[in-house]
Amino acid sequence: MGLRHALAVLAEQWDDIGSRLSPGEFDEVAALVVEFTREDDRVASEEIAEEVGDLLRTRLPVEHPFRVALREREERLATAPSRRAAELAQWLELADPLRARLREPSSAAKEVERASTARLLAAPALSADELRGGDSEDPDLIRLDDADGAGRWPAFQFAADGSPVPIVRTVNRILGASEDPLGVADWWLGENGWLGGVPARLVGTLPGDQLIAAARAATAGE
Repeated sequence: MGLRHALAVLAEQWDDIGSRLSPGEFDEVAALVVEFTREDDRVASEEIAEEVGDLLRTRLPVEHPFRVALREREERLATAPSRRAAELAQWLELADPLRARLREPSSAAKEVERASTARLLAAPALSADELRGGDSEDPDLIRLDDADGAGRWPAFQFAADGSPVPIVRTVNRILGASEDPLGVADWWLGENGWLGGVPARLVGTLPGDQLIAAARAATAGE
């Protein structure tokens, strides 16, 4: 099981492991866990998991359950497509118990969150005055609020004439923009391995059904 089992142990013994680390070390682990829970690519998530393993291997006693699990043989992914898909799903599901342990984010996790929000707010956007009538109330458009509470609508959602782009509204609805505007903005403005680029930059160049398929893949299992 190796890394997979070790991450399960990390979730189970989160408090014990935290008590054995300095505040700075625990913040470092928590920041990596935040990255892991947000990563939906198997290779990238495994690299993050290895970083967690390398860090805790030098901080925990050799007999600690985390290190015992880490020493176990990591099973290769099955070659049969059906089993391989199931095992990949199990790997990605490891994020759930770890995510539950982050209800009270560490200072490092909070800093990661602040930096992410600042990046999204820095993207080109329209103000309420720049929107066409009625668009400010559209639940299928991403609205981000700045520090003063003023609304900002990321510019990629609009055509050159200022009208909302239909495919963007459709994808926003699939992703749940009204409930999680920051998360949906991050999906549009971040690199997407499934699409091979930044979704916001691909609007108008990719067929709409590809964007819809990518959005549905991102919400699968929710």
